[in-house]
Amino acid sequence: MNKQVRFRTVFWGLIGIAFTIFWILLLSGNILWTSDTPPLQVIRDMDNQMRIMPQEEYPFFLDRSSDRPPLPYTVPRYAQVYTPETVDEALEKYPENPLPATEFVLARGKNRFETFCAPCHGFEGKGDGTVVQRGFPAPPDLNRDITRGYPDAQIFHIISRGQNVMPGYADKLSETDRWAVVHYVRWLQQRAAQTTESSSTEAGE
Repeated sequence: MNKQVRFRTVFWGLIGIAFTIFWILLLSGNILWTSDTPPLQVIRDMDNQMRIMPQEEYPFFLDRSSDRPPLPYTVPRYAQVYTPETVDEALEKYPENPLPATEFVLARGKNRFETFCAPCHGFEGKGDGTVVQRGFPAPPDLNRDITRGYPDAQIFHIISRGQNVMPGYADKLSETDRWAVVHYVRWLQQRAAQTTESSSTEAGE
């Protein structure tokens, strides 16, 4: 009798340990089952629901665009509203760039510039971005003398409000990121000036 009790205890103990190990491996992702057979679907609505792809034409709206503009007088949550309407107002509000030109700030500005600005302005700010090569109007060269003479607040205002065909990015980039982009534009301008100076010196020699 004692042997049978002991056997059952050991047997169910081993079963319990194996069951526990199995579920630990399964929940931790170490045991997976893959199959090419479609799963059994009782209610298909979640898998086969109607959806609109980004930038897809959608006849429900008059402009036939699936991308909807933000509602008037609304801003993203936790966003800061950019209030200056003109360059003069921006110059009055921002006498200088509030960010120091540290290595981290330049790296952040480079990241944001190459993400949001380079498609049009190009990676060196020459106005030869990918969309320009495909027929989009070329923006001005950021390294030209007139742009170098802009105060930081004017460049910041253009980034925030937009200019000509360029949209504003106040709703896409935080204020800190926009100032970081200004620092990076200044860095591009300095590098371009140094390159031009070196080329002139070599040509003179």
